[in-house]
Formats: sequence, C-alpha cells, structure tokens
Amino acid sequence: MSTGRFVDLGRVIFCAASILGIFSTQPVLAGQQDAGIVGSVRDESGAVLPGVTVTVTGPALQVPSVVTVTDHRGDYRITPLPIGTYTIQYTLQGFEVARHEGVRLTVGFTAKIDVAMKVGALEETVTVSGSSPVVDTRSTTATTQLTRETIELLPTSRNGIVSILAQAPGVRTLRDVGGSSLNQVPTYRVFGQAGEAYSTLEGVQTSSLQASSGQANYWDYTALEEASVRTIGNSAEVPSRGANLNAVVKSGSNEPHGITSYNYTSPDLQSDNLDAKLRAAGLNAGSGISSRYSISSDLGGRIVRDKLWFYAAARRQTDDNIPLNTFMPDGTTPAVAKELSWYNTEKISYQMSRSNRFVGFYQYNHKYDTSTLGQFVPWQYRGGLMTPSKTSKIEWQRVYGNRLVTSFQYGFWTYDSIYWSFSPRDVPPSFDQVTQMNGGPQTTIGQRPHNPRHHYKGAVNLFEPDLWHGNHEFKFGFDYTDNWFGRQYPKLGSDLQFEGAYSSYLYNYRLIYQNGAPFQIEIWNNPAYAKVVTHYLGTYVTDGWNIGRRLTLNLGIRFAHDNGFVPESCVEAADPPGNIAFPATCYQKQQFNVWNTFAPRLHAVWDLSGDGRTLIKGGWGRFDHQRQQVPELDSADAQVRTTVTYRWRDLNGNRNYDPGEVNLNTNGPDFLSQSGGSNTVPIGSELEPKSDELSLSLERELRQNFGLRVSGIYSRYRNVYRTVNLLRLYNTYNLPVTNTDPGPDGVRGNADDPGVSYTYWEYATALAGRSYELFARVNDPKADQKYTSVDVALFKRMSQNWQLLTSYSATKRNVPIMSSTLTGQTASANLEFNGNVESGPLNPNAEINESDQEWEYSAKVSGVYVLPHQILVSGNFELRSGYPWARQVRFTGGRTIPNFTMNVEPIGARRLPSNTQLDLRVEKTFKVISGQKVAVRANVFNALNSNTVLDVNRLSGPSFQLPTAIIPPRIVEFGVSYQF
Repeated sequence: MSTGRFVDLGRVIFCAASILGIFSTQPVLAGQQDAGIVGSVRDESGAVLPGVTVTVTGPALQVPSVVTVTDHRGDYRITPLPIGTYTIQYTLQGFEVARHEGVRLTVGFTAKIDVAMKVGALEETVTVSGSSPVVDTRSTTATTQLTRETIELLPTSRNGIVSILAQAPGVRTLRDVGGSSLNQVPTYRVFGQAGEAYSTLEGVQTSSLQASSGQANYWDYTALEEASVRTIGNSAEVPSRGANLNAVVKSGSNEPHGITSYNYTSPDLQSDNLDAKLRAAGLNAGSGISSRYSISSDLGGRIVRDKLWFYAAARRQTDDNIPLNTFMPDGTTPAVAKELSWYNTEKISYQMSRSNRFVGFYQYNHKYDTSTLGQFVPWQYRGGLMTPSKTSKIEWQRVYGNRLVTSFQYGFWTYDSIYWSFSPRDVPPSFDQVTQMNGGPQTTIGQRPHNPRHHYKGAVNLFEPDLWHGNHEFKFGFDYTDNWFGRQYPKLGSDLQFEGAYSSYLYNYRLIYQNGAPFQIEIWNNPAYAKVVTHYLGTYVTDGWNIGRRLTLNLGIRFAHDNGFVPESCVEAADPPGNIAFPATCYQKQQFNVWNTFAPRLHAVWDLSGDGRTLIKGGWGRFDHQRQQVPELDSADAQVRTTVTYRWRDLNGNRNYDPGEVNLNTNGPDFLSQSGGSNTVPIGSELEPKSDELSLSLERELRQNFGLRVSGIYSRYRNVYRTVNLLRLYNTYNLPVTNTDPGPDGVRGNADDPGVSYTYWEYATALAGRSYELFARVNDPKADQKYTSVDVALFKRMSQNWQLLTSYSATKRNVPIMSSTLTGQTASANLEFNGNVESGPLNPNAEINESDQEWEYSAKVSGVYVLPHQILVSGNFELRSGYPWARQVRFTGGRTIPNFTMNVEPIGARRLPSNTQLDLRVEKTFKVISGQKVAVRANVFNALNSNTVLDVNRLSGPSFQLPTAIIPPRIVEFGVSYQF
C-alpha cells in the first residue's frame, strides 16, 4: 500500500474512532499529555486531615470537575490531568473552605500543593491566587517548559522546532533572524552532543533516524499549546540521550476560541550589516530578503459540551531571501531564493465517558525550498526541493478509579520529496575542488526520498500506596516503530518538470576539475531504488518510589529490540557510463546485528527542607543508540546512490565526458574509489553505541513562581563507529606522500608559505581497485567521547505582569577523532549538528589533527513585561561561542590516493567569533468587545544589527576564510492579530 493511501486511511480511522469506544462509569478524567497535582492537607497545628474533599475545575477539562478525598495520612493525588490552568478547592465539615486559583500545569509536571485548613464554617473561604509551584518534587529530569504565554509573547520567528529550542538552556540550534531558517532542516545539539534527539508531536515520534535527527521536522509553531524540552536525566520512557522535545497542539474547549495573525516585513524594513571588514574579506553583498510574510488562523470549540471538542488551524509563510554574496548573471542584481511553507492542522477530542477519552490529530506541512543557490552555486544552476510531511494519530485513554490509567496510541509520520533544478539540460554537473564552484544541476536532481513510519505505543500507570516503605507509581509501557527509508532515483522522463524546473536526472555523472583543469569523474548507479528498514521495539518499567515525604527514587529500565536490515532486491544496469561499474544484478538481504539491550536509569530527588522548595536531584542513566537509517544502514544498500570515482582526461577539450576518455574497468588504472553501496557490508557483530550520563542538580523555588536550577553533567559515549576497509587494513597505509604547505593562499613559493611539510599515507598499487574494497563499520575504543557540562538557569513563570528565563551553559568536549563529514572539502559549522555516533575512517589519515578538545558556551535571556494600558514589551538575547576550526590543505601527488584534504593545524587553532543576537517586541492590545481583542505589534530581529561571521571556507586557496554565513541583518516586522 502506498504512503498516501496509508495517510488517507489514517484520517478516516481518526474520524471513525472519535465515535467509538468502551463505556465506563468511573468518575475520573483521562488527560492528554499528562500532568498532575499531589499534596497533603493538615490543620493549623500540623495534624493530618483525612477525608478532605479535593475538587479540581478548569477549562481544559471535558468534565465539570475532578474530585478525590484525602487518605488516612491527609495525602491526595489527582492525576492525570490535561495541561492547563486550574482551581483547586478543599472542603471538610468544621473547617473553612480553602481555594487555590491559577494553578498552572505544564507538560509532564506534577505540582505539589500542601494546604493548611483553618477551623471555621464552610461558608468562609480562604483563596490563594497564582500559587503554581515551579519546581517538580517528583521528576528528576531537567525540563524547560514553554507555555502558550512564552510561545505567543516572545519575539521569535515562530519557526517551529528552531524557535522552541532557541529558548532551552544547554541547546544550540540554527541562528534564525525573523524566519531566516524557515525551510532549513532543524538541527541542534545539547551540552555539546549532536544527534540522538527524540522529538514527539502529540506523542508521535517525528525525529528522523538520520545523522541530524531533524529531517522533515517542520511544526506549525502557532498551533502549539505548549512544549517541553528535556535535556538531563530522561527516564526509561525516552529511548535516547539527546534532547527530548515534546509538543502539544491546542485543543478545543466548551467555549469557542481562535486567533488570526498576520506578520509582514519588506526590504525597506531591513538594515545593511555589511561593513568594510566583511567587504575586505571578499563579500560584495550581504544576505537579505525580497519578501517575507506569515498569515495564520485557528479555531477551536465544542461540538457537544463536555463531550466533543474540535480544533483546526492553517498557516502560510514565505521567505523569498537573498543568499549571501549571490548575484544574477549580470553580476550586480542580487539573486532571490524562493521559500514557501504552509500547514493545516486538525484535532478532535472526544470524552466518551468520564473515564474514556479519544484524541485524533493530523498535521500537514508543504515545503518549497530553493536550497541550492549561493556564492558557489550560480543563479542559472539553482535548484531545490519540495517536501510534504504528515503527522497523525489516534489515541485512547482510560482511567480506572484513582490508581490505574491506561493509554494506547497509533501514530503515522511520513515525508517525501521532489528534487528539482533550473539548470539548462545541456550543462552536465561539475565541481571545482580548488575554486569550489558548482556547475550544472545539483547531484540530487531527480531524487525521490520516502520515509513512512508507523508508531504504536501504550502505557499502564499503576499507583500503589503503602507498599515497600512508601508509595509507588509504576509505569509499564512500550513503543514500536515500523519504519523504512530510501533516497531513490527512479527512471523518469527526461523532460519531467515541477513548477517550471526539471525534476529528473539526465546525466549519470559529475565532472571534477582542479582550478579549471579536468581531473576526475564521479559516475553514479542511477536508476537506484534505495530502501532500508528498521523495526524497533522498546519496552520499559519505571517506578516513582516516594519514601516518606522528602525522598523520591525514580527507577527504571528499558529493553530495546533494534533490528535493521537492507531487504533483498534486484536492479537493472545503471545508465551509461555507470553500466560497467553497476551491471544488472540481484542482491541478498543485508542483516545487521540485532541488538537486544537493557538500559537502566537510576535517579533520585531529595527535598532538603521538606516544603518542596529546595531539591537535590541527580543520578545515572544509560542510553542505547537507536540505529540510524542514514548513514548506518543505507551505506550497505547496493541501491543507495553510489559513486565510483575515476581519473578523467578530456581528450577533445569539450569540457564534457565522452566514451574513451576513462577506463571504466573498476580494477583498471583509472579507478580510484567507490562510496558505499555494493562494497559495504554489516559485519554482524557491531556493538551498539551507548551513552552513560551522570548528573547532579540543585533546584530552588526562590519565591512564588520563581525558580533556580544549577546542574553539572558528565557523559561518556562509547562503542563509536569507524569505517574500515576489511581488505585494506590500517597498517597497509604505509607509503608516505609528503607535500609542503602552500599557506593560506594555496600557492607555493610566496611569502605566506609556513615552510613546513605534511605527510599523508597511501597503500600499494597492488591493493588498488574495487576488488580490494569491502567496507564495514566497527567499534573503536580510541574514538570514545567524553563531555563535561555546567548549566545555570533562572526562570519565572508569567505572574504579576512579567516572566523571565535566563541561563548559562558551558561544555568541555573531548572528541578524539572527529567525523570525516566535518573535516572534508565541504566542512562547515552546520555539519557539526550531525550525530556523534561515527568518527573518521579507520586509517591513519583520519587521525591527523582530528581531535576536538575545546569548550563551547552559551548565555540566554528572554523575558516579557506587561506595562499599564495593555502595552507589552519582550525580548530574547543569546550569546554563544563560535566554533573551533582548523585550516585545511588539499594535497596531491599520490598514486593510489591522488589527493587528500587534511587539517594542517589542530582543531581550535582558529575559532569563529562569539556571536550575539537581540530580538525585541512591543505590542499594544485593544479590547474590542467582551472576550475579544486586537493586538498590534512590532518585532525587531537582530536589533543590534550584528554581522558576526558564522562560518568560513576552511580550505587553503583563493577562497580561504571567505565568509559563507553571517548573521542576517536587522529587520523590523509588523504584525496584527485578532483573538476571541
């Protein structure tokens, strides 16, 4: 069945499931994205009060109220509850009524609220307002909660995951100035480590199983009710050690509500941040915008009061931008890269009975991205992709009394793409290794990736009081994903187009030049129908063991069955000239080692003062790596895009390949190498990479709604991969190729030559040819990594007209061998967001100046203040360290390795400058009629007009240190919204 048919069927199922269920008469609500309230009730003397009726009401409930009674110790517990704001009332004959108003529950947060009741009549009421705790006395996870106030009131670009993670302490993500990263793959790292992220939207896993984890993770930021970012001490419910991002979409309610917003900016509202220093570095024009706007609208309400709620949203964004230093063919007119994204979201909540609830959800994103255009890709060769992505689910939750809760969910996530190019069809793909200029269509033209994932999950929560010296909250759960992925290059019509651009490949090769001279040719295996499969089953048991009133042990263990393989397949011969290297053949199934592992998590919370305000949290956790489809599996797929590289002589000087110019024998004198595919195998005994994390935190509620967290984290990542050639081992690289360093300009014999020589190592000609290539991933203890971090965060929830989040984080990285993707000819800072599961290949060349022993840090401040007359001001500020790097030189002269790019100085010998960004907002709200309001706002992004260089060309030569990315200039955006 096709992906599209799966999604269409899923939407039908969601609608049908909203009117199906199992009836029950238990008087407790099951909530979406659980939170809870616990506490104890005593009289003024401190004596416990059993039998107190505790009643919770709030607009997030689909029942009038939730009621419980304190036990013989005066304790009460109300969970699960939907996120939202609540009123809690405590009543007991002979005592005054106690009421707590404005209790805010965020995703996964358990609020501890202890109450002292005074003797008096029931008619008398003591009310406490805005008393929400800000420290969680049960959880040991370091969590940044981003409530709707934070999401709506801060001057962010509302750019999905990037805008969310930009607020979280310890997290580094893309620089975004007013939406400048609209369609970039969301990438990020937490406390120095990239990849291994686990992102869920409405509980459905959306993080990809690729190096950066961010592919097709485009969420409608305006549709979010709340998000949480967990960075330390994740429980056994979470499979991996990276950032755990969990977002909840808005829901309907008994009262209709909605908001429509429009934001707009133009080139006239953008500054110029290109100064004399940047012009001297080689930039003739900065980045900018041609057109940028966003329009969104949502509506929620009821179909049946307290029974059936709905929510729907739509959004459209454009960002037609001007890439840095990029021009039209006339050399003076700035080139424009068109960017477009739109969303639609639907959610339905059905409270079938007081203890049975169903939630159906669907979100669609369409992305049009001119991703291939820049100072090294001329306008006439521009290209990009269109990506539709879809996330959907149906969830059933049921509560049995006060002690047992069950939830089951089916989710579906998928994305597909069409890669296109405007390049003329008579120009073949090319790349110059010295000038780094690209010509012709990008190498990905015609690609059709597919990535459907079915996600099943379930959990049972069981509360057992007075068991084994305390109260226990057990959770038993599972999640299973059936997932396949393939970057396919199907045989399509040569003139196939998408919106005016060619969307099929025509050439089956790319020409490689060195400073304009013909040098090599890369030949591909098109058509190719890549497909790799992962079946992942995770099961877990956790126990929140509360001993007395001050100690909570959070114990857990996770079992994971991780099965990855390449299915058997047959393929036709590749298009010429690839038909020699890739003849028609069939391939057997490639089975990787099936991992069956246990990962324990042991954490504790100690309430120092006993009042829930000062807590020590810490512990140890093991996190097993979840096998990646890219690069782990697809590198062994014979149908993945595979490249064979040969020497090329342009005999007729027409700057194109012609038959007879290359000896295509893969064991002949012109053959140099093959990347992946049929020459790569699983060895069947590869160990699963693992991360061990130790953490210790102090959390303190300084005052009402105001908290502090200080944390220290140490983690060790082991069983890191390196790729080895099983037929050409480490010790066969024993022939030195020595070159003098030409200096930064790449030209020998002038003043900038440092006067030193460097050596790389090649193998004997007897080991050349494809018959001596058989690659596999192995674990190398020399590549194990260590990270040591400190983190300080100060946070205040919105109250008394202001909110604040500020943090400082620093990490010492100990990475002995960097990944080869970070040190080759296309090395860039963005690649450092890729995962750390893989280091450089297992040969001596990958160990030359490849150790990263540097610090990185970031400081963040965000806040909101509401002035009189409903005028709001807010701001975001971030300072982050620049990335360490090293100058590179492309050396030549070898026979079996004719050229090699290496670092000629240690990583950290150079460092990109620290960079800052300040975003500001001022907003005025006007009340129209009861329950309706209009807000007008102005956002100033990069208010200081910073122009810090974010990345440079690292390769010695004419473009050395040429900035390839700077912070986009200051821009003013105006917006208006209507809300009811």
